[in-house]
Amino acid sequence: MKSSPHSRHALGQINVQTAFADVIARVEAVIDQETALLRENRAVQLAEFNTRKQQTLLELNRVLRNVAHVDLKRLERDRVDRLVRKLEDNRQLLAYHLRAMDEISALVSRALQEAESDGTYGRGGV
Repeated sequence: MKSSPHSRHALGQINVQTAFADVIARVEAVIDQETALLRENRAVQLAEFNTRKQQTLLELNRVLRNVAHVDLKRLERDRVDRLVRKLEDNRQLLAYHLRAMDEISALVSRALQEAESDGTYGRGGV
């Protein structure tokens, strides 16, 4: 039984939409995991999460290469909007933690400078 070009296109679109939904779900899972750790103030392996986010971004790009421009409107917009909100929340938490790390670094640097200047660690000191 031979399929028509129209039915092959429709089947291809279903496969692309399924692949798109799967990739979005994987991106969300990574973002949700990292965000949860950040909210709990637990240690986050940023390099690992960055690698995982980059991998899912590559997958998303591969899927989107197979989507015609007019077919982009058919993709699940609500899932994309939800992902955008999660990414923004994640970005804000990361920025907050980076600011905190900068403040801690500045405090440690200042403490070291003050310790050096009071002679405690000078040549004649203990």
